[in-house]
Amino acid sequence: MDFGPLNYARVKDRLTKLDSQKQLVFGALCCERLLPNYEAFQLETGWGNYCTIRNALNFVWETLNSDTINPREVKYVLDSCEALVPHSDNFTSIYVTSAQDACFAVCSLLDFITADNVDRIVDVVTLAIESVDLFVQETEGMDPNDSELEQKILCHSLMQRELAQQDRELRAVEHIVSNDMHSFVSLKGLWVNDGKSNLDLP
Repeated sequence: MDFGPLNYARVKDRLTKLDSQKQLVFGALCCERLLPNYEAFQLETGWGNYCTIRNALNFVWETLNSDTINPREVKYVLDSCEALVPHSDNFTSIYVTSAQDACFAVCSLLDFITADNVDRIVDVVTLAIESVDLFVQETEGMDPNDSELEQKILCHSLMQRELAQQDRELRAVEHIVSNDMHSFVSLKGLWVNDGKSNLDLP
């Protein structure tokens, strides 16, 4: 099945029909595919702290099993992630934008925990798509002035896989019966890529 361009309005509509826990789960599942991109950036440049970003996403998962949320703790974790966003001007690595997207996606989830704004989850979806979009352009040496650029990106195997995975995970979250930690965490198994990211990194 070939997927067309992501309809963000449709995704937001589907997310809005879910409770906040399920919204957060879907966002966290998307982030799981982005995190290894940050690791690849750190391995190449020696800059950053993958473990801190990993722990921040773990913190997001843990909040699903918590009855109370400490806004100060969330802000502390958020600040630690924001401090580890690499600046494009400082690096020539092809992975710098992917690393930024991974950080921003986790930050969006942390924002969601306290603000409960579904737009933050849509932001995560957007970052996942944009990571693939730019990576495909750069690795395939695509001409930015090509009138068929967007269609070529859309047809690329990495983009089709990301679109399919988002659809698969959103359907799973929509149909999950039990709102418990075990059920939520089990959904991580929907992504099988030998621990690699949506860009097949690191």
